[in-house]
Amino acid sequence: MTLIHLRRRHALTPKAARQRVERMSKALAGKFGADCRWQGDVLAIEHPNVNGTVSIESDEIVVEAKLGFLLAMFRDRVDQELVTILDQEFPEPGA
Repeated sequence: MTLIHLRRRHALTPKAARQRVERMSKALAGKFGADCRWQGDVLAIEHPNVNGTVSIESDEIVVEAKLGFLLAMFRDRVDQELVTILDQEFPEPGA
């Protein structure tokens, strides 16, 4: 099983961070056909070939994904797509 683990720091209010993660969920659903559901402050992502979460913490967003066999071959591309989405919603300071 292939894992992806990304962290991005933020200085947003919990409400603002949640709104941005909500936009991320729409992008993930559109690009990958993933089903995204909130479980408290954690966005659960489900797809036949990937399961993961986007957690909202006080000062960072944590993305964790487990890729199934078919997507494991495209791990770098999936990782880059996730980084692109994070860059849009949570740009790194100075970027």
